[in-house]
Amino acid sequence: MKRREFLTIPALGAVASSALRDPLSLLRGYDDQNAADTSPRAAWEAHRQRLHPDFETYAPGIEYFILGNGEIQGVLQYMPDRSGPQPMTFLGLTLMDAERFARKWSTFLFHPERGLDRSMATVVVDEKGYTATPESVSRVGWTYPEGIPSVTLEWKAGVCSVREELAVPHKGRFLVRRVFVTNPTERGVMAKVLLALVPSFAIFDDIGINRREGSVEASGFTGLKLYALESNVATSGRYDLTVNTGEVPAGRTREVVFVYQFDRRRPALTRSVLGSLWKETGGYWKKKHEVVTGDAMLDHLYAVSRTGIKAGISTNGKRDSGIWMYNMEWVRDDMMVMLGLLHAGFADEARTMLVKTLERSVGPDGCAIESSRWSGPDLTELDQNGEILYGAWAYLCWTGDRALIRKHWKKISLTADYPLQEVFWDKKSSMLRNKREYWERGGENFGIEDGFELTYQMWVVLGLEKAAAMADLLGEGVAARRWSAAAAKIRHGMLEDPAYRLIENGMLIKRRKRDGVWQQHALPANRSALPPGSPLATNEKPAIDPDTSSAYPIMYGLIDPGSDLARKTLESMEILWNQSWTHGGYSRYNTTSEPDPPAPWPLATVFLARAFTEAGMDEKAWRALRWVYDIHGGKGGAWFERMGPSITPPAPPVCIVGWVWAELNLLFVQHFAGVRPGIDRLQIRPRLLKGMKGLNGEVRVRGAEISLAFRAGTGAQRAAINGKPAEMRDGALVLNFPKKGTRTKIEIDLE
Repeated sequence: MKRREFLTIPALGAVASSALRDPLSLLRGYDDQNAADTSPRAAWEAHRQRLHPDFETYAPGIEYFILGNGEIQGVLQYMPDRSGPQPMTFLGLTLMDAERFARKWSTFLFHPERGLDRSMATVVVDEKGYTATPESVSRVGWTYPEGIPSVTLEWKAGVCSVREELAVPHKGRFLVRRVFVTNPTERGVMAKVLLALVPSFAIFDDIGINRREGSVEASGFTGLKLYALESNVATSGRYDLTVNTGEVPAGRTREVVFVYQFDRRRPALTRSVLGSLWKETGGYWKKKHEVVTGDAMLDHLYAVSRTGIKAGISTNGKRDSGIWMYNMEWVRDDMMVMLGLLHAGFADEARTMLVKTLERSVGPDGCAIESSRWSGPDLTELDQNGEILYGAWAYLCWTGDRALIRKHWKKISLTADYPLQEVFWDKKSSMLRNKREYWERGGENFGIEDGFELTYQMWVVLGLEKAAAMADLLGEGVAARRWSAAAAKIRHGMLEDPAYRLIENGMLIKRRKRDGVWQQHALPANRSALPPGSPLATNEKPAIDPDTSSAYPIMYGLIDPGSDLARKTLESMEILWNQSWTHGGYSRYNTTSEPDPPAPWPLATVFLARAFTEAGMDEKAWRALRWVYDIHGGKGGAWFERMGPSITPPAPPVCIVGWVWAELNLLFVQHFAGVRPGIDRLQIRPRLLKGMKGLNGEVRVRGAEISLAFRAGTGAQRAAINGKPAEMRDGALVLNFPKKGTRTKIEIDLE
């Protein structure tokens, strides 16, 4: 495929889309434009069948709302921007098995010709049918009835108002769809609610109605059915259910409850069972962490990140690092999500993910997988070993679960020792070397020379320090001393060695070559092998600094966030804001060395929001968070990897990266609320941005409930534990862990 041929594909798709609305348009176009050409080739070109445009994942303005409980995932697509040549379905629902990765076109409700078009409800009022349209919809967004995350749609059906609530219980393979029809007039109206189950033909080949049960059922590679919890249900055709609500009196509301259920052989829900399950679900969410700032934007970002991080994983800890995009797993991503789960209050889910990582994603030599595979030493992502160690330590600190750490100690030890092999550890520099950088540009193909990557040093140092602390706790003194010494040597090389330290001009740099020379440019050996037209393929000297991963030592405290080194490093990131675009956001690194079209990354932008918060650069933190909130993806709380297309082929489609949810949970709980459990003590060190009036929260640490109440701008710093004054030192309150089952109230006034 030549450089821009792929850009013509959407235009072709627009022809197919218009033909769905007007099947004669193709014939008219054929008669007008090809009257003289009656060849088979011309006929085929005129009538080529194409997938519905809903197969695409990324488009300007599109939002996804993701629901999930580990067994089932539901995704509502909302496409308010109708200006494109082939707009996707305005509102559409699809379903997925949380245990199976999918592309969008292989999800359960994707129809090859109609996309997600048949997934929306129709409300009939006085014999006239209505569906949600851009003109009739007044709201699409998240609500939390009884504390349960729900996607809510509000729209008009003639004289009636319609509210739909889509939610999943905390367990079970069900998605519940409630439809409320309200009659605001002074006369009664007759109403019906219609819903179809039109499943993917690629997955289901036995589809039809079950008149005896009043359901629509499908089977194939799995099972699926749709039914309503009403008595007056009619089935028709192959796909359709109709619930007759009867008369809706003036000023009254009628409710219809539909259920999508995986595995049609299992018993269907009843109203009483659903009522009990819903009560349990409310209790489940009530026990998760809660952070409230009073700022509508911040509170939305926290709520959707807490909802999303649960929705994105299966009950066995399996998760796609890029939903509808990669269909693969990375230890790096999983460990960040595991940390996010801990900070959101999902301790059981965090345990599952940590165990899965240690048992399945770390090899017998201690090497960790990336993109669901192992790479050779030159291309191994060494940061992942440090992240596993840090993750295991964080799990221990939050839960106190020594038994799990002891049980998996052999694998933890292998993980710690793996980067210290001679093949990685360069004794002259005291740092770790390889030929792959943090964002996975590897070797001479991408112009990455053998050398020392900042992020690999930082994470291994942090991980080894935490591994040593765990070793001391478990009486493994020899290992503790070995890892502490190694961490100190690598840290010295990274920050202090006069020839090799990863600092230039008073700021952190990304990479040095083996001879100590600062690698400032990526010079690929064969530019023609790179994605055609990409900056890395066309720029004479693609620059690799600055890189947002250089903010890691700041956000995790390996260097003082208030130091000149931190400030200059973060100031250097400003060239990444609007570097080659105008709609805001930070790219992951200098886009002159980007193998894809330049675009901002929500993940990288939240990286910097965390670092800016720690460094006291509040205005920049606010700007980053406002951008994450305002950019499309922010409404649904499902952020794309990059806010723009990739060069396709060979790149996969751009879609949702769950890691962003983890970073936001860390920002709110670790930074804003300042909750930082250690092995022996609990530290509370809040850091509120200027303009935040305060923060209230509920967190659970080692089975104890902790209530947080912070006020900003009081003029003096004070702290109290259960109403008794407590001393703060260097902005932190340090206390013993409260006993399991107790409740502790912590109040802090900030200057």
